[in-house]
Amino acid sequence: MESKIKVNCVIGIDPGANGGIAVYTPGDIPKVAKMPKDVTDLRDFLKYYADTYHPIVFLEKLSVRPDDVMVQGDRAAMGKLYRIQRMMANFEHLKALIEIAGIPFVLCHPMTWQTKLKLRIKGQHEEKAERKNRYKDAAAKLYPGVDVTLWNSDALLLMHFGRWALVNDVKWVKANLPEREQSKLM
Repeated sequence: MESKIKVNCVIGIDPGANGGIAVYTPGDIPKVAKMPKDVTDLRDFLKYYADTYHPIVFLEKLSVRPDDVMVQGDRAAMGKLYRIQRMMANFEHLKALIEIAGIPFVLCHPMTWQTKLKLRIKGQHEEKAERKNRYKDAAAKLYPGVDVTLWNSDALLLMHFGRWALVNDVKWVKANLPEREQSKLM
């Protein structure tokens, strides 16, 4: 018999500088917040949910893609490379804060949650702005009581993916949950 996951709060985090956080608790309209710039605010936010609920975080996984380091003439685009290095460092800090708060988390590759939620259009190239607006519209249909914006739509969709996965694909959740976190949920 498969053990049941104990969760009463699902948090979706889009970790970009212009990202956001979405929180679902049963019976409530999801809450959204911009990604805090101050590490203390983020720590306090996570601590509140860790102390009040049995949360799980679905965190969008960041990675450096080959096209992130483009060559311009004889030299690499150092400004872009610096921003990517900084973004990755902030991502590692975010994971550490989630762990310190004692909240189990699952890293979600964008292709995974977008595909599982049937948001990706197979075989069709789409400009980033067009895709982001389509995702915003999808989040607004799922959560009509929330003021959905470009900064919070990915976080809402990550949170929604987390809710979906906990009901429909618990094996995936367990397989992607760090082993040390599994005992907190079962």
